[in-house]
Amino acid sequence: MKTLYIGVQKGGVGKSTSACQLALYARNLGYRVLVIDFDDQGNTTKFFKRNGEAVPLAKTVTEVIFETTDIIDINVGSSGFSILEADGQFNNVLVEQARVKIEHEGELTEKSSIAHQHFANFLTSVDAHYDLCIIDGPPSLDIRVTIALTLADAVLSPIQLSQESIEGMSATLYGQRGVLNIKTVFNAKLNFLGFLPNMVEATDKHREALTELGERIGEHFLTDNEGRILLMPLRQSIRECQKEGIPIAQLARTNTMARSTWASMRKIFDIVLARLQLEVDVETTNVEAIA
Repeated sequence: MKTLYIGVQKGGVGKSTSACQLALYARNLGYRVLVIDFDDQGNTTKFFKRNGEAVPLAKTVTEVIFETTDIIDINVGSSGFSILEADGQFNNVLVEQARVKIEHEGELTEKSSIAHQHFANFLTSVDAHYDLCIIDGPPSLDIRVTIALTLADAVLSPIQLSQESIEGMSATLYGQRGVLNIKTVFNAKLNFLGFLPNMVEATDKHREALTELGERIGEHFLTDNEGRILLMPLRQSIRECQKEGIPIAQLARTNTMARSTWASMRKIFDIVLARLQLEVDVETTNVEAIA
């Protein structure tokens, strides 16, 4: 199982959209997919409740983090597409009490350490049941991010070309809980796939911002095989699909604008899957339907 963390130190930048649509695409390619919602806002959880394709595990993310969980208890099942749902309690139970010590296996241990151990055990227990695990991260750099990054294989960070989002890029990379710091200290295998500009408009402001960022930190952006920075345009079709709980590929069958949007998104997803060493030519009866 390959584990991809999608997150950045900023909300409203399209990380949940990326997580949801990538999960649907990977599943339609024939991969067994597990989605984990680390964000108390639960946008990814709500999307899959509307969508109905991913089967909720019997435990929520907070329960998995703080309970000794057996694979039988969470009901992985045979659907090949599951979600570990957010329950709105993760921040209160973990982030605000990270340094609180409680008795665990006969010793006083910080809750953050217990959470890390339990989540690591959980990922190990489900490893044989899925090909891809996608974690939708919170819009902040806290202990949840540290736990996820120390156990993930790769990171994708959607951003907006706004000053606030751009300022958060530095913390995402170099902060105490930043990707490069976690990679150096805790998880040498962690691969930063790059920043993914999202909701990009064809305006001089966005062109100038992208050019400037490309010159300064272009090596930290998600690029195609020719080194060109990949980006997602601002499109109403994306918002519609998230609201309705459907894959953009489905709307693209009847909507010309959505078809163009899906072409851009599919190219990005193919590159992400390839860099996770998941091939995109999996045999499946669903591939033609989303082409």
